[in-house]
Amino acid sequence: MGTLGLDMERGLFLGIDFGTTNSVVSVYNFSEGEAQTIPIDGSNIFPTAIQFESDPEDENKLSRIFGVQAKEAAIIYPLSTILSIKRYLGSEQKLTVSVDDKEFQFTPEQIAGEILGYLKQKADEYAQEELGISGEFSGCVITVPANSTDKQKKMTKDAAVLAGFDPENIYLRLEPAASAISYAVNEESSKKVLVYDFGGGTFDACVLEIKVEEAGEPTISIVSTYGDNDLGGNDIDKIIMDIVYEEFKKLTGEEIDLFDEDADDGVSKRQKKVALVRLQQAATQAKERLSQTKSTKVTLAPLIQEPRIVNINMEITREQFLTHKRVNTLGDSQEAYEKFRDKSVSDLIDETLNCVNRCLEAGGLKESDINEIFLVGGSSSIIYAGEKITERFGKEPFKSRISPALSISQGAAYYCNMIMMPTVRGPVVQERTIHPLGLEIAGRRFMEIVPAGVDIPKDGLTVDAPEPLMTNFDNVTSMAIVAYENTVPSTSDKAINVSRDGMKRLAGTSLRGIPSGPRGQEKVKVSFHVGQDNMLRVLAKSLSTDGVVTELAVDELYT
Repeated sequence: MGTLGLDMERGLFLGIDFGTTNSVVSVYNFSEGEAQTIPIDGSNIFPTAIQFESDPEDENKLSRIFGVQAKEAAIIYPLSTILSIKRYLGSEQKLTVSVDDKEFQFTPEQIAGEILGYLKQKADEYAQEELGISGEFSGCVITVPANSTDKQKKMTKDAAVLAGFDPENIYLRLEPAASAISYAVNEESSKKVLVYDFGGGTFDACVLEIKVEEAGEPTISIVSTYGDNDLGGNDIDKIIMDIVYEEFKKLTGEEIDLFDEDADDGVSKRQKKVALVRLQQAATQAKERLSQTKSTKVTLAPLIQEPRIVNINMEITREQFLTHKRVNTLGDSQEAYEKFRDKSVSDLIDETLNCVNRCLEAGGLKESDINEIFLVGGSSSIIYAGEKITERFGKEPFKSRISPALSISQGAAYYCNMIMMPTVRGPVVQERTIHPLGLEIAGRRFMEIVPAGVDIPKDGLTVDAPEPLMTNFDNVTSMAIVAYENTVPSTSDKAINVSRDGMKRLAGTSLRGIPSGPRGQEKVKVSFHVGQDNMLRVLAKSLSTDGVVTELAVDELYT
């Protein structure tokens, strides 16, 4: 790979699977003709964690620890460690860390930028020292869940800029499509593939069509997708935490509440935070073991030491793992808790299959239309998930030589290959619109503007409304612009009401400053622009000489 720098047309790009729990980075190895995962700190899988401590040379500055060391440090220093930052992307919540009794605040994109910057630094060092590549990674392809919001995507891009990547060379691609590329590179026949992506923080079901021409490279296109941004492996961890916490309550007679820092129960705030970090890490480890074995031991000796020593030493069986129904809030908001209250691991896996159902319905597909199932994400390795998929589709999931945990990152590296060397042949991902998109018009009717299944060019797809909107009343000076997605289209429907099942309101705004006049005199042109990252922009423009313009950035698309 020493000559790689001489061949590249766009600079060196890094493929990044930035995960809730773990992250993976890969590069396309031109000498081998395949994607290669880059080990960070000696491991292919890097915990998405950061811990802060005082800078020994300046007490007003902070130094950082990343990855495994940060994850382990969380047990001792829970107040200065941040885990699962991806779940905060898209929110305005500030994150507070406490170091030596001093508090520091960060935005989610700042923390994500710190972690991405460390991944970039280590990847740069590996490429130079182990692969003989001069220079550094100037660009990247970061994968995002298929149902990411516009705000989540923007904050992810902002984090990549803070990490040191060139703003013009940051690309976002959907996780299911990236994982399918790693599958499709060796595919020799056309087929439809269901990607079952059960990650740490999200679940995505996505059907992709792979077409293999006799003399060409595979072409991959998205047929349909459906997911849940608030359902992931972390929620399975919470159910195991619930099992252990029930044992803790039994041992303490329910006199100690680890989740109430202000309770007068003899346990300090710091000890509670330490106990909860240890409890969470023990639950994650137990989940990983129970994904493959029939039982596992959970030992936390001691879990707390004041006002008395409490030791946890218990056996959790796979049956208990699958059937225990959660009963404790475990520090979640009431809204988040209600979603998982009385739910078991088997219930959550059944919910992923409900998402699969919606994905098939959205694509007008039956189980028999699916030729292959591809498992992605760490939680997809749970045996029960594989059994339910096999039962549902009458076939076992595809046995890939690539670990489900690495496939997304390696698929992103193939994307990097397409960007770095556009003249080099390889799998082609053809982004398409998934569902019809349009506007609400008079009578609460849906006016379709962008049909489903339209190819999205590299510079994006722009479609004008078939006719201009007109003012419905005399002397109005504003017009509501409301975008909808028809997630369950039907060819039999001629006039669709936006309140119908399957119609999803994406976002709305108002075009203000329209010149006052008689009803129908003022006309407004509306255009929809869909980018290859599946982010939607709606542009509305008054056609009068004093025309005004508004632009609507839709916060959610294809969920």
